[in-house]
Amino acid sequence: MSKYSQDVVRMLYENQPNYISGQFIADQLNISRAGVKKIIDQLKNDGCDIESVNHKGHQLNALPDQWYSGIVQPIVKDFDSIDQIEVYNSVDSTQTKAKKALVGNKSSFLILSDEQTEGRGRFNRNWSSSKGKGLWMSLVLRPNVPFAMIPKFNLFIALGIRDAIQQFSNDRVAIKWPNDIYIGKKKICGFLTEMVANYDAIEAIICGIGINMNHVEDDFNDEIRHIATSMRLHADDKINRYDFLKILLYEINKRYKQFLEQPFEKIREEYIAATNMWNRQLRFTENGHQFIGEAFDIDQDGFLLVKDDEGNLHRLMSADIDL
Repeated sequence: MSKYSQDVVRMLYENQPNYISGQFIADQLNISRAGVKKIIDQLKNDGCDIESVNHKGHQLNALPDQWYSGIVQPIVKDFDSIDQIEVYNSVDSTQTKAKKALVGNKSSFLILSDEQTEGRGRFNRNWSSSKGKGLWMSLVLRPNVPFAMIPKFNLFIALGIRDAIQQFSNDRVAIKWPNDIYIGKKKICGFLTEMVANYDAIEAIICGIGINMNHVEDDFNDEIRHIATSMRLHADDKINRYDFLKILLYEINKRYKQFLEQPFEKIREEYIAATNMWNRQLRFTENGHQFIGEAFDIDQDGFLLVKDDEGNLHRLMSADIDL
């Protein structure tokens, strides 16, 4: 792909639904009109639906289901918590990529990929990350906070992700404590938070997020179809990935600032109202110990309070929970 392709696709995208002339593009990039035509032809070959009309120019009608860094970059620059981005067609795992990118890097950054071949979630479970269907990303942040605050990070970010998905969903979006996102009885998003630290300070938080965005029923295999859903299945139309990314980063950025500036107590009632676990008998697994119980509250530190079927009280910092 030409080094100017990302600039061209960005200009076409930002000028939708208008035509822009080859001469205008050439002037902006200081290249020839023949060079512009070559780039446009290549973009068409790559799957971009571009209409080219003599004396009018080029109009972008639709993009293929992939990320273009030229469009992502202007979105990300609006957020002061992200210094740089890396966009890939396919990776084993954005979380693994992020860990490798941390070496010798003091920045906050975003890793975004069209596909993960070895995506994983909490408890090292496989996360199906099919090409072009979802949003697979890892966000590396640099909070200057004590270790004790890290468990609460998930709770703030879960609200941000929930808020973003809700803006596209016709149905209620809820949180399964601490950080899974559901619509009804099916999971739409999970995220995994890992910490990089030395003996006296946190160097980085790596937040891996997987969101089923434009899957239809047939995109889920038999193993997960009964437990997985997507934004598309609860919306009126296909989700514009760039519109959603912009809103998602906005909501995450807002909640991240809250996390840095406010105690969990400030959002506790909001989080409780967003949670889908109340008044239900559930199976909890913590450190290999399994029990049946009912969650009845979340305390000011973000711990889940549960009474088991024998009347014992449990204060959970993290657990595997079967809805």
